[in-house]
Amino acid sequence: MIYGMAEKIRTLRLQKGLTQTEIAKRLNITKNSVNVWETGACAPSLINLARLAQIFGVSTDYLLGVNERVTVDITEYDDLQREAIHSLTQIFNKMNSGKK
Repeated sequence: MIYGMAEKIRTLRLQKGLTQTEIAKRLNITKNSVNVWETGACAPSLINLARLAQIFGVSTDYLLGVNERVTVDITEYDDLQREAIHSLTQIFNKMNSGKK
């Protein structure tokens, strides 16, 4: 199992307010499969990894530990909310690059 993936799957599931059974139903697998992913006994298949990323609204890179930044799927927000997120992102990018 990839280091940290089990914790990420469990944490993201809980943040979404989903049970292992609900995740299993969405993926058409057993609850036990979700449980072994969360305990780190084995890793999800590539197709289930991609589906988990969609369910949780994160990238597969995040689940794999390649990119530790959590991304936000802004398509679920209205135009005003997306504009606010975009503006904040620009401000943070300027702050991080040392610009005023």
